[in-house]
Amino acid sequence: MKKFFIAAFGLWLILLFPTYSSASVSVPYKTETLTADGNVIETQTAYVPIGLFAKGSEIVNPEDIYIDENDHVLIADSGTQTVKKFNTKGKLIQEYGEEILQKPIGVYTDQNGSVYAADYGNETVFKFEENGELIEEYTRPDEPLFGKNAPYKPEKIAIDQRQNIYIIGEGATNGIIQLSQDGTFLGYYGANTLEPTMGSALQNFITTQRERANLFLKEPPAASNVAIDEQGLVYTVTSGTTWEAVRKLNIAGGNILPPSITEDTNLVDIATGPIGNIYTVGSDGVISEYDSSGNLLFSFGGQTKATNRLGLTVQPTSIDVDSSGRVYVTDRELGVIQVFEPTEFTTILHQGLALFEEGYYVQSEQYWNEVLKLNSSYGLAHTAKGEALYKQQLYEEALHEFELANDKEGYSTAFWEVRYKWMEDHLANVILIILILLFIRFVVKLLDKKRNILQPLRAFKSNWNRNKLLSEILYIKNFIKHPLDSLYYLKEYEKVSILSSAVLYIILLVEYVLMIYWTGFLFTDQALEEMNIFFEIGKLLIPILLFIVVNYLVSTITDGEGRFRDVFNGTIYSLAPYLLFILPITLISNVLTYNEAFVYTLSMQVITAWSLILLFITIKEIHDYTFWGTVRNILLTLFGMFLTVLVFFVLYVLFDQVYDFISSILQEVMLRV
Repeated sequence: MKKFFIAAFGLWLILLFPTYSSASVSVPYKTETLTADGNVIETQTAYVPIGLFAKGSEIVNPEDIYIDENDHVLIADSGTQTVKKFNTKGKLIQEYGEEILQKPIGVYTDQNGSVYAADYGNETVFKFEENGELIEEYTRPDEPLFGKNAPYKPEKIAIDQRQNIYIIGEGATNGIIQLSQDGTFLGYYGANTLEPTMGSALQNFITTQRERANLFLKEPPAASNVAIDEQGLVYTVTSGTTWEAVRKLNIAGGNILPPSITEDTNLVDIATGPIGNIYTVGSDGVISEYDSSGNLLFSFGGQTKATNRLGLTVQPTSIDVDSSGRVYVTDRELGVIQVFEPTEFTTILHQGLALFEEGYYVQSEQYWNEVLKLNSSYGLAHTAKGEALYKQQLYEEALHEFELANDKEGYSTAFWEVRYKWMEDHLANVILIILILLFIRFVVKLLDKKRNILQPLRAFKSNWNRNKLLSEILYIKNFIKHPLDSLYYLKEYEKVSILSSAVLYIILLVEYVLMIYWTGFLFTDQALEEMNIFFEIGKLLIPILLFIVVNYLVSTITDGEGRFRDVFNGTIYSLAPYLLFILPITLISNVLTYNEAFVYTLSMQVITAWSLILLFITIKEIHDYTFWGTVRNILLTLFGMFLTVLVFFVLYVLFDQVYDFISSILQEVMLRV
């Protein structure tokens, strides 16, 4: 039955909305979305402005808008000091609070049709019958739990299915003020949090809860607006911060959306659509639409100052969405409500999203195919199509879609199935090949013992070992087995040369580049098509060379015994774990899923820690330092590296300014001659 209603909703959208092709729609703003890589790109027009709602009605300063289940539109108008109710055609059918309200800036209705107005001027929430009769006033709570000095200046309001009242108050940093129908204070709900920092983490670690209560702590900002969806979930927006600026609260008041869902710090209102999508509007007039999980679908709209253009606002204050998906935005400065209607592209996306949100992945595939025909970079469409293909057990096709969407969780799940299928088909053959190879090895060793058939290979290996350069390069294996002895021979007997170390540095660079290209999709965030190979090589090579030079210079003034060649050679040989094991680990990353991610993560951590320990031992032995002398030397080296980079940066800025100065003089001379 649910599937039938979703399909009927989709058909209704098609019949209700006029079709707009992106090529024919002319709007005064761009529509943007995010690619799978998180880049902002321009996309087809998602919504077009179709006019002003209730044009000609006496609306002066609309502060808030609420659209009820019958698509009646209620406007809190501080200019006329009333709340106005309009039908779907924009005809005024009821007015509330005349000669009662002083500055209404929030409005909402409950399931019985009663109208609530948040009156900032009277510091009261008023409740009216549907016919306009005042039946209740919610003034400042007198319960001790509310707080003697806590502010109570209602700005926005929302009512849940149990008819509990949620009030956004000016300066209410404790959270949303929650009242029952009889005005009893139920507590604060969904208080904002501060973005975690190193300082706050350290403070929480070294202080008790009682001690923190006595400290002067920074308070999080208060929420700016509130909305409640059909399921009773509460949403808030907060202005002045990017940390949890948009929140979707669970029953405990915790946020279940990504904390950094947006970079906008000027959000003024939030609303939810008929399929659970989230809409926000900022003071700059930009409207953003997200799906129920917080993925950005579209961003459009904007602000105008010179001329009044349909689709652009001057001072937006509120947003809401009717049952057919039309978006309404109030403009306090112009005293109007603009209406935006979805285009054909958006309608198709909403149809697919409605089925996808209900778990009908296969049925939604046709819509995602249409979306991808219109915009092949739409990451959410690739994710949804991947889910549809996965449900149909088309795992390799799903794998491709998840990769295009940069959906690593989906990719891991699909790859598990692909790998399992491969093992089912080929595991017996692999075991057979391994047994054959073991048997061949046994036979060869037996024949070699009797007839010495491997003598030519041993002679060839012996000749190679006599090659000085190759022998010096292979000396790196000794750093794995006997690092202290190897360092002694490296320094005292010069078992390696500058040439062999240079070859190893080249091998290190090659392995680093191969690691970037060959690391499994699940364990890399590198976009290969955007990678600058020279920049990547510089990221590795410059710090290493800077460390070698600065460490040698520091050691010369801190009684270090090592020569420059010792530091140069010792540094690369101390990276033996990385040189020997990075490529095998990189190749293994291509056959792992997130279920075995610890294998890759732990291996990388081990070879990194191993290399750093060897480097520490190398510096200690080369310069003949004590333990704490080595620590001091390394810290001075790091500080010297920082100063060197700082000096080069200052010189770059100065030379750049000199170049600009000389260039401008030459241009002036050429123009005047």
